[in-house]
Formats: sequence, structure tokens, C-alpha cells
Amino acid sequence: MENPKKGARLRRLTATVGAAALALAGAVALAGPANADTTGGNVPAGPYNLTITKLENPSTGGTATNGTQQDVSALTPIAGVQYSIVPVNGIDLSTPAGWTTAATLSVNSSGQVVDSSNNVYTTGTATALPVTNASGVTTYSTSTAAVYEVIETAAPAGTEIAQPFLVTLPLPQNNNWLTNVYVYPKNTVQGAPVKAVDDTAAYGVGDSVNWSITSTVPNQTPSNPFTQYSVSDTLDSRLTPPAAADVTVTVKDKNGNPVTLAAGDYTVTVTGQDVVVDFTASGLALLTANPSAVVTIGFATVVNAVGDGTIQNTANQTIQTQNQATNGTPPITTPTNPVQTTWGDVNLHKVDPNNNALQGAEFQVFTSQADAQALTNPVSVGGSTTFTSDASGNVAISGLKSQVNGAGANLTYYIVETKAPAGYVVAPAFAQSTGGYAITVQPGTANATVTVTDPQAPPIALPLTGSTGTTIFITGGLAVAAMAVAAALILSRRRRSAVDGLAAVDNASQQ
Repeated sequence: MENPKKGARLRRLTATVGAAALALAGAVALAGPANADTTGGNVPAGPYNLTITKLENPSTGGTATNGTQQDVSALTPIAGVQYSIVPVNGIDLSTPAGWTTAATLSVNSSGQVVDSSNNVYTTGTATALPVTNASGVTTYSTSTAAVYEVIETAAPAGTEIAQPFLVTLPLPQNNNWLTNVYVYPKNTVQGAPVKAVDDTAAYGVGDSVNWSITSTVPNQTPSNPFTQYSVSDTLDSRLTPPAAADVTVTVKDKNGNPVTLAAGDYTVTVTGQDVVVDFTASGLALLTANPSAVVTIGFATVVNAVGDGTIQNTANQTIQTQNQATNGTPPITTPTNPVQTTWGDVNLHKVDPNNNALQGAEFQVFTSQADAQALTNPVSVGGSTTFTSDASGNVAISGLKSQVNGAGANLTYYIVETKAPAGYVVAPAFAQSTGGYAITVQPGTANATVTVTDPQAPPIALPLTGSTGTTIFITGGLAVAAMAVAAALILSRRRRSAVDGLAAVDNASQQ
């Protein structure tokens, strides 16, 4: 059985990003030859080959390795990682003292090789290795037996740079010597957070749009916990930010089961257009203990203007681990995918048949023809559902959502003229009975102004010149004239009779 004191020394030899496998591999690499003479003759001649397979931290933290080739097909390789390798000076592995000293070595937070007394050992010339391939593999070959420091110098975006580790070539293992050594260092990989938008319930400026940010917790070991985990979102000025109390934060484990968050596990601050969720010490411990958990942050914003019509949003995830903080490595910030919501202005121009502007016409907007015919569920824009033409005949509807979740076909709305100006009637194309006027809204202010012409109201029917009404007046006039003539004739006859009577009396008296 391995001596406990010796095992403790071995565990100090390497420090990894959080992979127990790498720590164990490095420790085994520096172990003295078990039950073997530590003489030069016992160390096999080179060449010696080192194969490094770079992998993502699994949620289980990895398994112990011993320098032999392992089956890692179930793990995710990391391509594009750059390593360099340097021999440690002053350690002669052809002597027992060299192996004894090697067992006390480790790498401090500054990347220096030190022994148990904190004596610093210099290193030789560095050799840059090829970047890891699609299988996460890079190799190194040498004929010189030595202690080597393996340094990770570059990694893809979102991948934490691992701490250096030590390995001996050759590697003693189970009373044998390995001249082909395999190591499997693990890296914390920050998957890019995902941003999503849901504007399906919004149609007019003044409505709310929902946003969500989903962040998958990188796999960490308890020895390398998170020291920072935050999500920030700087909102477009056309979005009215939420109140801090209205921002929701949830966590589900890798199996989709809810993880209970206490009120003190995170803080939410809203400053100007910035929304920031920061996990506290208790929250960081919870995330470290739940590798591959999913953090979801959600909030709603009010669309307050259209502008150029496209309102984009991108959030950022910022993470730092204890190893990074100790080494002075800055936190890694990873942006989300950009998402957007799109809006457009609609303008009407109200005129009479002579193209004169008409004031006072009223309009409403609907999302379906059926609603337009029933005048139900009018769209609200800026808190108003009725839009009235001004003295210049203009009607500005600023603005309407042009696409669902900022993608796909432009939306069609139905505009009904609900009230015509005095002296005019509703334009037939905008009538309620026909379901209104269909208009497709493009993002921005590129939508053409639609001219709405109202027919003039019909006049009261007046009698026409030479019609039956005139004949009645003429006929009546003639009747009155005839009656006057008849009366005159009768009066004339009466007078004549009276004259004749007087003459007869006069004649009789003379006789």
C-alpha cells in the first residue's frame, strides 16, 4: 500500500483547472519507481513519447489515470489548444536523489516549479507543441529523461486556460517503465449562453417584449470553485428596462429538475439600461455543486420607439474560477447570440376627391380581418387604439410590430376607418363591412404613406328645372287667371244688366 506521506507529496505535484484526472496523472508521473533500484541502468533509454489529449471537464469530474492509454470516447475533446513543454533544470533522473527531489516538486500560482521548501527551479528552452487536433490530441517526443513542465499557452474562446502540470519521461508505473505516456488534462469550457426573444403578444409600441438568457454551468470540481458568475444585459434605448424585482432567476440541474435558489444566492441590479444578475458566495457554491445545471434569467421590456425598426439585444456571461483568480487570470466573458424584435411605422394621408386634406377621420388597426369586421381587439399603439387625421390630413401610427420574434414574413394588419369627417363618407376600401384595408408592415420607416380618399356625402334631392313641380306652378297660375277672367265677365254682365234695367225705367217714365 502507498505510504500516506508519499501520497500527500505526490498530490502537490500538479494543479489542474478542476480535473481530478489530471491531478492524478501528474502525481503518478512524478512518483518514484516502485520496488525498483533508482540507478541509471534501471531507466530505459529513449525515445520517450508524451501524448496529451485535451478534454472538457465531465460533470462527474473525471476518473483517475495512470499514464496508460484510456478510452475517452464518451468525453468531449477540445481542439485548438496550444501547449509548450520545458525541462526542469537541476533534476538528474539517473540518480536516486533526482527521483527523491522530483517527488517534492509542484507548480506554484505563478507557474514556477518549486520543491517542498519553496526553492524555485529554473526551466530550459520551451518547445511549442502543435495545437490539439479535432480529437484534442497533441504529441511530444524526446530522448532525454527529465522532469518536464507542460504549460497551456492558448485555448479557444470560452475555454479556461489550465494550470501547468509536471510529468516525468519515462514514467514509472506498476513496476514497469512507460516510455509512451498518455495524459488527459481537463479544461473548464464555458458554453456560449443563449439569448431568446418572445414578442408574440406584442403588436404596438407600448407593448411588452419578453427576453430570456440561458446559461449552462461549466463543470467544476470542488477544488476549483467559481469565484464569479454573472450575467449582464445592456438594453437598447428603445426598450424600457424592467424593475429589478421583475427579473426572474431559476436553476435546473442537468436532468431538468428545479434547484432551489434562496433569496440571498444572487442579486439583481438595474442601472440605466443595464440589467445585471450576480451570484453571491452561497450561489457560487450551489453552481459549483451542480455541474451542467442550467441558469435561466427572464424579464420583460416595453418597446417605447421604432427608430430604424430593428431592436437588437445581446447579453454577456462572465465567469471566473478560483484558479483563475489565484493566477491573476481575468474572468472569461462570453456573449450570447444576438436576437432582435422588428417594428415599423404606418402613415395615412386623408383627402377628399380633389386631394384636399381632411381633418377628423378616425381609424383603428386590427390583426385579423375577422376582428376588423367585428371591431374587436383593436391594436393599441402608445396607449391609444384610435388614430385621428390632423389638419394636414395625416395619421401617424408609430409603430407596429413587423415580424414575429424578429424573423420570417412581415405581418399584415387591417385598418378600418371608423368615422369619416363631417360632410364625407368612409372610404370603401377602409370600410368595416369589408374587413378594412390590408397593409403589410416592413421594419423601419420605409413603409409608403397610404392615401385614403373619402367620397363627399350626397346632397339633398332638389327639384329639377322643367320638371313636374314647375308644371304644377304654371297650371295653378293659369287656373287663377281663368278664375279672375270669369269673375270679371260675370261682373261685366251684371253691370250691363243693371244699365239695361235703368234705361227701361227711364223710357217708361218718359212715355
